[in-house]
Amino acid sequence: MNFSRLSLYFAIIQLVFSVILLAVLKYNVNIYAMYHTLAATLFMLITSLMSIYFSWKNQVSRIIADAWLVISIITAYIAIQVSPFMNNPVKPLELTVTSIVTALWIIDLYLAWRSKINILRL
Repeated sequence: MNFSRLSLYFAIIQLVFSVILLAVLKYNVNIYAMYHTLAATLFMLITSLMSIYFSWKNQVSRIIADAWLVISIITAYIAIQVSPFMNNPVKPLELTVTSIVTALWIIDLYLAWRSKINILRL
């Protein structure tokens, strides 16, 4: 399978997850938890749209750069989850979605590496 096409599928999955998080935004128990969720959701939404565009145009180096960006920021977001907002009913969904997105892009980078695409030099 073509690397760009596979990345396109991963970006579409991330887009669906970000729409799901936007839909459950109103279930946050306080305003700070809502802003926390909104920040991660908008980041995932923007990067998924970027990945869809880069995959559509077959710009492999930009797909890889976007994958590194998503992995670094979303991993930091997961690390921040030990916050006062953990009693929020939306947090288990957020942790699940962000973990799946991170795993998808790690798999994407691994498959790029296996396809002999240099993932460390863009």
